[in-house]
Amino acid sequence: MNSHLPPGRGARTIEHMTDEIAALLRRLGVQKGARHLRPAPPPPPARPSGPPPLDMLLPGGRLIEAAAGACFVVERVYPAHHRHGHDALADLLALAPDEGARYAIDPRLAGASFRDFLFLDTETTGLAGAGALAFMVGVAFFEPQPVVVDGQAEVRDVLVVRQLFLRDPGDEPVMLAYLDELLEGKAGLITFNGRSFDVPLLDNRYLLNRRLGRLPAMPHIDLLPPARRLYRARLGSCALGALEQSLLGLSRTQDDVPGWLIPSLYLNYLRSGDATELARVFYHNEMDMLSMVTLAGRIFRQLADSRCDDARDQVSLGRWQADLGLHELAEGTLREALEGDLPLEAYHQALYRLAALYKANGRRAEAVVAWQQIAYTSDGDVTAHVELAKHYEWQAGDPPAAREWTQRALALLERLPLTPNTRLARAELNHRLQRLERKVG
Repeated sequence: MNSHLPPGRGARTIEHMTDEIAALLRRLGVQKGARHLRPAPPPPPARPSGPPPLDMLLPGGRLIEAAAGACFVVERVYPAHHRHGHDALADLLALAPDEGARYAIDPRLAGASFRDFLFLDTETTGLAGAGALAFMVGVAFFEPQPVVVDGQAEVRDVLVVRQLFLRDPGDEPVMLAYLDELLEGKAGLITFNGRSFDVPLLDNRYLLNRRLGRLPAMPHIDLLPPARRLYRARLGSCALGALEQSLLGLSRTQDDVPGWLIPSLYLNYLRSGDATELARVFYHNEMDMLSMVTLAGRIFRQLADSRCDDARDQVSLGRWQADLGLHELAEGTLREALEGDLPLEAYHQALYRLAALYKANGRRAEAVVAWQQIAYTSDGDVTAHVELAKHYEWQAGDPPAAREWTQRALALLERLPLTPNTRLARAELNHRLQRLERKVG
């Protein structure tokens, strides 16, 4: 093709063009030869084709297999000195369940030890009905484990938290059988609202699987009723989450999930096979069980000492003791409450209950003092005034004093809005005043 070029001309032209191309390639960042080339980066690891498996999301999980299926189990172990909010897990071990028998929590608790109890909490697909399934059963229990401290072998208490999870509803018989094994040898249960919810639901699942469960026959400490007795007057809500924040000094992390969302997360898992969001459910259940341990410690310490951390709770404890007929104990508890910092309403509640105890025991002089303390500080209730009027008219035989307290009650009612109750009270007091006027005259 280049036969018409002079000799040597073609070679020089090609060489020149080659130099120009090489310079252009260098400006574009292309190096001549392979010495300056960087090795190609390795290809990214292939992504799994499906969602991550449970054992990857929850390290430490294992399968318990049986002929009927398998149950996925996650276990966490906490040293007994672990602090959960304000309290340590070991605080409960210094107490005895016997106090629960005195407070009518369960008469079978005497002589037992909290080391022999099983904490239980379920996560379910619904709130009620035969179709509700407990897809997760969380249990916790204390047990001794060998540890090495400063080179020396010791045995110390730990709290084992174990969560049983159904990867498929068809695995329920395996989970129920394993739960039965865990219950064997335990002295009783500790739950939060378990008497109304967890135990009946699980018992129903045992029956549907043609098994006889142990749960209904076991001694049972349900922490919700005593929590309401002690703390509702002060805190209002006694949901476990509310007690954690206002009583136990605990705030959960963003890993938590609200309870109402849990059933839908499990149903989504069954549809998609993706367990990513279920890690939050495991966290929620684990925190519930740790909080039950410290809440039980707080409640049973206050029952054993007849002393609460807040004076308003002390009033609630005294009223509970009085309702149970523990009059001498209630009197001491209420007297101690009156020495604390109480709002006026709680102050009056303590005095009213003390006056009732004094009156029932024939100690009317002390009851009069309590009624007077209420009457002198009351601006919307004439109950104490009426009690004093009755006392001076019928017990002390002092109609002028009875008339004075009746007049004070009427003067107080005059400052209150006219309602059916105040209208009735005013009519009764006017009738009493007319009788007393005749007696005095």
